[in-house]
Amino acid sequence: MTLKKITLPILVAMLVSALALTAFGQEQAKTEKADDKGAPKLAVDNAKFEFGKVKEGEEISHVFKIKNTGTSELVIVNVSPACGCTASDFTKTLAPGAEGIVKLTVKTAGMSGWTERYADVISNDKTQPNLKLWVKMDVFKGDTQAVKN
Repeated sequence: MTLKKITLPILVAMLVSALALTAFGQEQAKTEKADDKGAPKLAVDNAKFEFGKVKEGEEISHVFKIKNTGTSELVIVNVSPACGCTASDFTKTLAPGAEGIVKLTVKTAGMSGWTERYADVISNDKTQPNLKLWVKMDVFKGDTQAVKN
């Protein structure tokens, strides 16, 4: 009889704990869904672009197409190139479903050989607040007629 008196409170406590954990898990899932419900989402078809051969001293540009695939406004806070030779221009806000651009312009003066440059796209997309866009080029010195792409 003593074993039953001890076992019953333990079983009740375990059942209450299990129910509380289940309720907590369900509430957590609801909160996560609510957080996702108005989230912006930055999408880019290709985060890398290769120019190929480029004559040293040229200024080259590429336009990356971006889209907000989320359900609330996407705000591009900044596009921050990692190098002073690279400049950016970009769409600052995108409504859900809207498309925009990030343009990177690279000054190749003083470069030689295969070179990569990137810029960080800083946004309010919580899943990827810092997206890197890359450009790559093969910079050569000399006459453009001497090298064929």
